[in-house]
Amino acid sequence: MTTPINSTIARDRHLAARQGLQPRTGSGRLAGFGNLLNKELGEWFRTRRWLWQSLIWLILINGFIAFILYLLPTIDPAEMEGADSQPLNIMALSMFFSFATVAGSIGMIILVQDEIIQEKQSGTAAWILSKPVARSAFILSKWLSNIVGGLIFIVTLPGTITAAEIALAGQPVPPLLPFLAGSAMVALTLFFYISLVIMLGVLFEQRGPVLGAAFGIMFGGMIIATIFPQINYILPLSLDQFALSLSQGQALPVMAVSQLVMTSVWSVTFLVVALRRFQRIEL
Repeated sequence: MTTPINSTIARDRHLAARQGLQPRTGSGRLAGFGNLLNKELGEWFRTRRWLWQSLIWLILINGFIAFILYLLPTIDPAEMEGADSQPLNIMALSMFFSFATVAGSIGMIILVQDEIIQEKQSGTAAWILSKPVARSAFILSKWLSNIVGGLIFIVTLPGTITAAEIALAGQPVPPLLPFLAGSAMVALTLFFYISLVIMLGVLFEQRGPVLGAAFGIMFGGMIIATIFPQINYILPLSLDQFALSLSQGQALPVMAVSQLVMTSVWSVTFLVVALRRFQRIEL
C-alpha cells in the first residue's frame, strides 16, 4: 500500500508545483494564505501579465495625457488661450482621475470576473481546498493580489508618469499629499469593484450574472444619478471628480464624504459576504 500512497503524494505535489504552490503546514482561518497569496501575486508579476498591464494602462491613461499636454496646444493654440479653458495641468489631472477611476474599474471587473468562477468550474478550487488550506485564505489571497495589481498598474504607475508629464510640460505639479489623497479615492473605487466582483463570483456559477450585476451597478447607477442624484451619497459614482478637487486642495462637500464612507462600508460588506458564503458552498 505504500507505493500507491507515495504515488498519490508525488502526483499531488507535482500538481501543486504547477499551480505555484509549495507544501506548508498551518491551521486556522488563514491556513495556507501566504502560499496562496504568493501564487496569486506570481500570476501578476512572474508572468508577462505585468508587462501587458503596464503597457495597456500607460498607453490608455498617459497617452491621452501626453496628447493634452504636448499636442493639443499646437493644434489650436487660440482655443487654449480662451477665458473658459482650463490650465493644462488641471486638464491632465482630470484625465488621470477620470480614466483611472472609470476605465480602471471596468478593467478590474473584467480581470477579476474569472478569479472564482473559473476555479470552481475547472475543479481547481475543490482540489486546492482538499489540502490544508482555509477557505477564507483562498478568497483573501485573490482579493488582496488584485488589490495590489490594481494599485500598482492603474493608480501608482500612471499617477507617477502623469506627474512627470506635467513637470516636463512646464506646468505646475500638484502638491504631493493632495495628489496622493486624490489617488486614494481612485484606489477606493477599485477596492469597491474588486470586492463586489469577488462576492459575485462566490454567489454565481456563470460569468454573465457577475458582469451584468457589476456593470449594472456602475453604468446603471450613473444613469439613475441623472434622475435621482441622491444615489451619489451611497455609491462611488463621482469619486473621480472629488479626487480632482482634493488634489487641488479644495474642501470636500458632504456628498463626497458620504461617498467615501459608504464606498468603504460597501466594500467591506462585499468581502465579508464572500467569505461567509464561500464557507458554506459545495465545490
